[in-house]
Amino acid sequence: MKRIMTALLATALLAISLPASAATISQKITSDVNAATKITSLPAALAKTIVTARTDKSFWLDQECSVDFPSTDTPICEGGDLTSSKLVVLYGDSHASMWMSALNTIGKKNKFKVRLFAKLACPIVQVPIWSYQLNKPFDECIQWQNKVLPIIKELKPAALIVTDQWKPAVVDGKISDFDTPFMWEKEFPIALKNLSTLSSKVIVIGNNPSMSQDPISCVSRPRANIALCASGRSQADNARYNKTEAAATKAISGIYIDTVAWACNPVLCPVVIANKLAYFDQWHFSESYVKYLTPALEEKLTLSKLGLSK
Repeated sequence: MKRIMTALLATALLAISLPASAATISQKITSDVNAATKITSLPAALAKTIVTARTDKSFWLDQECSVDFPSTDTPICEGGDLTSSKLVVLYGDSHASMWMSALNTIGKKNKFKVRLFAKLACPIVQVPIWSYQLNKPFDECIQWQNKVLPIIKELKPAALIVTDQWKPAVVDGKISDFDTPFMWEKEFPIALKNLSTLSSKVIVIGNNPSMSQDPISCVSRPRANIALCASGRSQADNARYNKTEAAATKAISGIYIDTVAWACNPVLCPVVIANKLAYFDQWHFSESYVKYLTPALEEKLTLSKLGLSK
């Protein structure tokens, strides 16, 4: 016991003595998230920009590269190092567009090209899902997938990065919230296994938190206590769906990236982290926060193992 206590004390003293620059990216994020749970008022710098907070989102979300709900177009949208022969495909829904900003930066730095295939509210499962926006089964999602997947196969990407958010199940032509988690547990692994035939290296970026209230509306209230704008982790962390996706990724020997750990401590998911509004709506990180997370994403991608580091 004495030896254990001595080792723990030595470790603690070493951590205290380390300069800030020596802290890992994950340690820095954990520290910033924990600090964020104690903030009660909106920082002055953010208060001045709150009116434009809705526009703090990925460039790739506000152009044709995020294919609209009724469309099945397949535009050519590329980022990273456009001169490189090494190609990474980023595939999914609006969350793919959200992360494209980070992949664009990482690709430029590490000299690989990134091709984005993203359709709003269209996840990777290849069965009928419900479209809230169109108020019907989302047939256009499957039609778009059927056009995109052969293109990805032809491209032969060095790596395939997948990210999406769960969507409601359809039973007998109607929305079924009850069946949604069971549908995801069955269909996500099937879809991911099919995608693994398109590239030998598959990475899944897990769901970010789904906040229980709109962060921008909450922090914009006069004299708002922004601690009350946070969401409880158990309500926001999409745990059941992320568990399914992590297991499916492991089954194909892929890389799963947990993004909830970048925005929540074990209890709370705050809305202002590292002096940034972390969200521009209830379901997406802001562009400012994605930029903050870009080094962490680069680290988790383990580019050297993928043969993509410069």
